[in-house]
Amino acid sequence: MIEWFDIISSELASQFLNPKKRLFLGYLLSASIIAILWLCLIKRHAFGSSIRAVFDRRIWFSRSSRHDVICFMVNRVLFTWLRPVLVTQLAVATLLFQLLHHQTLVPVGLFEDAGYLVAAISFTLFFFLFDDFTRFAVHLALHRVPVLWAFHKFHHSAETLTPLTVTRTHPIEGLLFTARSAVVQGVSIAGFVFLFGNQVDLLTIFGVNIFVIIFHGLGSNLRHSHISIRYPAFIERFLMSPAQHQLHHSEAERHFDRNFGVALSVWDRMIGSFHHSVDEKVSFGIGRETAAFTRSVWSMYWSPFRFLFRRIMRGRNAPAARRRFHQTNTV
Repeated sequence: MIEWFDIISSELASQFLNPKKRLFLGYLLSASIIAILWLCLIKRHAFGSSIRAVFDRRIWFSRSSRHDVICFMVNRVLFTWLRPVLVTQLAVATLLFQLLHHQTLVPVGLFEDAGYLVAAISFTLFFFLFDDFTRFAVHLALHRVPVLWAFHKFHHSAETLTPLTVTRTHPIEGLLFTARSAVVQGVSIAGFVFLFGNQVDLLTIFGVNIFVIIFHGLGSNLRHSHISIRYPAFIERFLMSPAQHQLHHSEAERHFDRNFGVALSVWDRMIGSFHHSVDEKVSFGIGRETAAFTRSVWSMYWSPFRFLFRRIMRGRNAPAARRRFHQTNTV
């Protein structure tokens, strides 16, 4: 029992002390500084009022935020327990590496003489693009498939956004993204080791992927916050701003199914779900469903299974998901 408690405690602490994690204290600090500077320099707020706005008690201690904390704790415990049975990227990489050796179209070690720097840059860039695209694709599926939306509502039910809201996900969604991560890492590692040999490595700073440091260090945690930081329109066509993701959480119907991207917004432009940020107050949640869905933390975890059970028992199409995909491209 003591050993299990130590494992859980270590897992919780690592979320804030490990620079590979999004909630690393350094990233939270940089996000706070960026938010304060944004309010002071762009919005022309006084320094004191900017600090009070960033750390607004009405946001951080709201009922929704308290649910975020509980979900964070529950999910960390669940995934610590499930981790040994999850498919790892090593297993995926090993399987794919063996399969590649059975094909004759591409020779093994095709770019083995390219040099370490070329291999590292190529691997890092490919990994970033592949990882970001698959996050976008899974996120899109979570909105488009009614059964998956039933689980993804867990995340969208948040009425206030804080950095901890990123962990407000149903365990079923967590399993999907864990599998996605294993596939991305496995495919990337196997493919590049096959082509470049053992010189393949990610470009890192103190062992952390350089893109992870850039993305999180420049305020990724502001995506789930009440500070609406917008980018110039030209930049938002390529990079997803915090305000664009906040619009994705909007409960206004005109904003449904917009901005599925994580770091890049180009994927949304390709399928017509792109939307620039808006200079207006946005309310978050899932509309009229919010109150019933968030009645208790238990109901949040159980409601998607109840939906799935009813859908199976009816034996016909369930009511359509709340969020519809729009083909119109807003630029």
